[in-house]
Order: sequence, then C-alpha cells, then structure tokens
Amino acid sequence: MDSIKSSNYHDLGALSQLRNQAHIKPDQAIEKVAQQFESVFVQMMLKAMRETVPEGGLFGDEATKTFEQMLDSQLSVTLSEGGGIGLAPVIARQLKGNAGLEQFAKPNGDAGADALQLQLQQQRSSSLPNGR
Repeated sequence: MDSIKSSNYHDLGALSQLRNQAHIKPDQAIEKVAQQFESVFVQMMLKAMRETVPEGGLFGDEATKTFEQMLDSQLSVTLSEGGGIGLAPVIARQLKGNAGLEQFAKPNGDAGADALQLQLQQQRSSSLPNGR
C-alpha cells in the first residue's frame, strides 16, 4: 500500500485505498488527490471539446458516444498519471502550503518567523496588479 496506482478510470477500490493512505501518509495522499482532480478536470475538458463537434454523420450513434466517453475517461487518467497538464503539482503545492509554514511560526517571534512573514508579504505584493 505504499503507492496507489490507478490505471483504470473505473477503479473504485482506489478511493478506499486513498482514504486509508490519507491517515497513514498524508503527503502522498495529497499528491494523489491532486492527480485525481487533474484527471477529472481533463475529462471535463475533453467532454466539452467533444460537445462542440456537430452530431450526426457516419459515427453519430449511441455506441460511438459511449466508446468516446470511455476513451476520454481512460485518456484523462492516463494523462494525469504520465505528468498531466501541470495542474496536479500546483494543486498539491497549494494543499501543502500552510502545513509547511507552521514549523516557522514560533510563538516567541524568532528570526525565522520574521523572515517567513516578510517573504510572504513580498510574494503577495508582487502578485497584485501594479505592485499594490
């Protein structure tokens, strides 16, 4: 149970494994949750792209639609496991963000906490438009 590798989009057992892993190794669970969120996002994106194509023609029956949905679901899982579109690392960093800062926030106000606070203020001010 060191690593959860879900290579099929319909693997429902992976959710219970992920829940168990979240209690044992939260850092690995965060990365896997971010990867799964990216997979769902990619699947929604593929579905939206398919909806823009006009229906009808030679390949417009229900069997083809079902196959395309299955293909899109599996493709989204495969893409996210193979590096994805870059969304999973950003989500994982965001979820881990506050957990890593707690070690620097000392109640006695040491230099590490002051430096961290200054760094956070600089990041916030640089992310605002016109440096405000």
